[in-house]
Amino acid sequence: MEKDTSEMSFFSFEEGRAVPYYRKFVNTEDSKTSTVYVCENNSIVLSTPDFGQDAIYSWKGPAGFSSLSQQIRLEKITPFQAGFYNFTIKKNGSTTIGKVKLMVKERPKAIAIGGQFCLGEPVKLTSADAGVGVSYRWTLPPTDFSAYTPEITVENLSVGHYTYYLSVAKNGCKSIDTAKVEIKNIPVAIANNATIKVGQTAKLEAHDAGNDALYSWKGPFINTINEKVATLSGLTAGKYVYVLKVLKNGCASMNISTVEVQKDDTKASAKNE
Repeated sequence: MEKDTSEMSFFSFEEGRAVPYYRKFVNTEDSKTSTVYVCENNSIVLSTPDFGQDAIYSWKGPAGFSSLSQQIRLEKITPFQAGFYNFTIKKNGSTTIGKVKLMVKERPKAIAIGGQFCLGEPVKLTSADAGVGVSYRWTLPPTDFSAYTPEITVENLSVGHYTYYLSVAKNGCKSIDTAKVEIKNIPVAIANNATIKVGQTAKLEAHDAGNDALYSWKGPFINTINEKVATLSGLTAGKYVYVLKVLKNGCASMNISTVEVQKDDTKASAKNE
C-alpha cells in the first residue's frame, strides 16, 4: 500500500499562480477534503499528486464530469460546476483517493452607463445596482482619476471622447465594464443689434453656426421665429429685447439682441412747418 507524501496544488487564474492545498492525502477511506474557491466565469486547474510512470488517474465530479488525466482544467466555471471532485490514483495494485470541494463564488455584474453631454455640462456616470456588499471603482486611463461610488459626477471635460472603466468587486471576484462619454461643442449664438426709426423694419441676423444648426427668436410682439434672420416691423418707439437660441447636435446656446426704435423727428418737424 502506497502513501501519498506530496502536496496537492491547483493553478489559480485569479492569482495567476499555483496555490498549494497545504493538506496531504493518505490511503484511507476517510480521505481529507480540500476546499477551493473560484470566481464564476474564471478557469481553474486541479491536479493530483504525481505518482510517476504507470500511474492511472481518474476524476469524477458534478454534472457527469469525468477525466483520466492527472491534471484537469475547468473553463468559464458556472455555479453548476460547484461540488466535489473525487480523484483516484492506481499504481502497482495500490489505490490512493482524495477529493476537492469546488466552491463557485458569484461574480458581481458591472454595468456602466455614460452618454453624450454638452461642453460645460456636468457629466454623470452611473453604475447599475450590483447588490449588497460590493465595492465600486471608476478610473480613466491613462490618467490617475479614480472614484469609489456607484454614481459620480465629472466636470470641466474638454470636447472629445472618453472611456471610463468601472470595476465592481465582491468577495474577491471582480467584473469590469466601460462607459463611453462624448463631450460635444456648443454652437455660438451671436447676432447684431439694431437701431431704427418708427415705421422702419429691423433686421436681426444670427451668425452662421454651421450645418444642421437650428435658430429661433423670441421677443415682444412676435411669435417664435424659427429662422436665422428675424425681420421686425410695426414697432413703436422704445427699446426691445429679443432672445436668440441656436441648437446643434443636441447642444444649445443663447444670446440677446436689442432693437431700439426712435421717433422720427424729421416727420414731426415737417408737419409743424
